[in-house]
Amino acid sequence: MTNMTEVYSSYKSVLFSLAYRMLGSVADAEDIVQEAFLNLNQVSLDSIHHVKSYLWKVTTNLSIDFLRSARKRREVYVGSWLPEPILNRKDADPADRVITNEELSIAFLLLLENLNPVERAVFLLREVYSFSYDEIAHLIGKSPDNCRKIQSRAKQKVGDLSPKVGGDRSKREETVRDFMEAVQSNNTEKLLSILSDDFTIYSDGGGKAKANLRPIFGIERAVAALRSFHHKIPSNLIFMEADVNGQPGMIMKVDDQIFYVMAFQFDEDKLSALYNIVNPDKLKHLKKLK
Repeated sequence: MTNMTEVYSSYKSVLFSLAYRMLGSVADAEDIVQEAFLNLNQVSLDSIHHVKSYLWKVTTNLSIDFLRSARKRREVYVGSWLPEPILNRKDADPADRVITNEELSIAFLLLLENLNPVERAVFLLREVYSFSYDEIAHLIGKSPDNCRKIQSRAKQKVGDLSPKVGGDRSKREETVRDFMEAVQSNNTEKLLSILSDDFTIYSDGGGKAKANLRPIFGIERAVAALRSFHHKIPSNLIFMEADVNGQPGMIMKVDDQIFYVMAFQFDEDKLSALYNIVNPDKLKHLKKLK
């Protein structure tokens, strides 16, 4: 007899990774996974030949349905919409680290916003999880040939999704450290040396925190914005290095509360984008990481 506790332990993390990549929301992804297991709990485990396939199918389709309604809400979102960040802790359970890699980056998730819900599901199942077209067809209820066409269309929409990271992890961490020091010391020369010419700042306040409503394009305008930010830094604001969505990033805390999460896009030895997440609703799940 299959044990539900063992099933939950075996598949919770990877199903969350799929739901999160589909939705870009931690709380919503957790709800989707819980609902998938509730559905499983309502049927006899012994009557299901492939529990893993059943859970993947339910999670995929629940995510597709949820994303269709979420897209309408994002059309009226105040300012730039960014995914909720995930911070990887050094003491995290190894089983949970399946969700932390370069294909989880904020830049990657934003590119996926170019896809409709079904395209997004097919693309992720194929590119990230290496499902065959026959398996994907079973999960979403379409023919293998149709899935191939959907995948081809998705790849045309997003282009090359391979993160332009370059260099090793320690080098990227050093670059973020240099950025943090340059912002704190208002060192324009250092900023110019580590930012690409097309560096862009995206900020997500969701109308609930002060943030630029539109992206700031170009190194000159971005540096001006960062210099302005320097003059507004509270004396009790603490900058800390962090692993944000599998990449070196930063968090800023006041009185042990996280107020800012900064994720970056890397292009060789330079930073090409900053994703500044300040919407308090998107940081609620980080309180337990104090």
